[in-house]
Amino acid sequence: MDEKAIKRENGSESGGSGGRVADIIMLSVFLIFIFGFTLASIIAKDREFSEMENRNLAQKPEFSFKNLKEGKFTGDIESYLSDQLFLKDALVSLKTDCDRAALKTSMNGIYFSDGGYLIQQYTQDMEQINENIGYINDWAENISCPVDFILVPDAVSVLSDKLPSSAVNDDQMGSMAAIASMLSPKISLYNPYQELKQLSDSGTQAYYKTDHHWTSEGAKTVYDWYMKSSGQEPSGISYGVETISGFYGTLYSKAPSAFTEPDELHIYSNPDGEYTVERTNDGTVTDSLYDRSFLDKKDKYSAFLGGNFARLKISSNAASDEKALILKDSYANAIVPFLADSYSEITMIDLRYYHFAENTVSELIDKYDIDRVILIYNMDFINSDQNFIWLS
Repeated sequence: MDEKAIKRENGSESGGSGGRVADIIMLSVFLIFIFGFTLASIIAKDREFSEMENRNLAQKPEFSFKNLKEGKFTGDIESYLSDQLFLKDALVSLKTDCDRAALKTSMNGIYFSDGGYLIQQYTQDMEQINENIGYINDWAENISCPVDFILVPDAVSVLSDKLPSSAVNDDQMGSMAAIASMLSPKISLYNPYQELKQLSDSGTQAYYKTDHHWTSEGAKTVYDWYMKSSGQEPSGISYGVETISGFYGTLYSKAPSAFTEPDELHIYSNPDGEYTVERTNDGTVTDSLYDRSFLDKKDKYSAFLGGNFARLKISSNAASDEKALILKDSYANAIVPFLADSYSEITMIDLRYYHFAENTVSELIDKYDIDRVILIYNMDFINSDQNFIWLS
């Protein structure tokens, strides 16, 4: 064998040996990563609640042959391991940052939009819309007092100019136009698209950048417009405004990133307002429209009224003695502090949690001598919620 052949053979052997070493190192790192995270997840103390996801986390399931046979145990253990994964929030955030570095424009149905906005995708479900409006119409036609419907467009339509060019959404304004055409004549529809658009174009945030809700400024703008449009007088109160920083909302939880700037949340307070707020599901009574305990948590939006409840009653020293019943989703929580200064009494019903209880919603109208019903829902809620059946 000549010298060149010997060198080629030795080089090949050397390269092969080096390749095997590299493979071993790669495999070792992979195994350390997998088993290290698994071991850390087992050793670390289980979390009961995730502030990032705003939900209770799965706990270690108890083993039984019955649950194993029925397949329940394997499903429970899978949920437990997923929820209790070591550094789960940090890993999800890293995944978002990698996606954005790769120039991806969305994650989990959330678009990375201009100005730092996270905007939720809208996919129309006309079958669900028809069903929901049918329940609302049937109910409204059988009650005695006037019904107003404030149908709030979401950021996906009002801030459509901020969406990436690759964004694919159904026409939310088209959905709202369809609703307008099918509503009972008994119901007065209020669509504040123009007001929210003008507010946003003026440089004031109408929606949070990290959350799917409207801001207090958006809610107040619509309050003033609704009162005037419906022939009522806005309160005209000079509110004090408190700024709460460091707010990361629901959309951030779906697409967290180390580079996302937090929102500011504004608390508007009437210096002369007097309120009694009764949460009828747990009997809690307070004199404030805000639960300040949430301001130190991630879920700062729940500071408005303390979150969502099946039924909530607000009495105030408003000049008017009119009583209103509000059917609502969580968007309403930010506008009710202004409405509370226009009605002496407000009864709020959230159909996600109010399933008749002692009275139907119609019976509550008679029970509390309600003068006006106001529906306050965002368009995506009408498009997806399945609880309007509880009106019937």
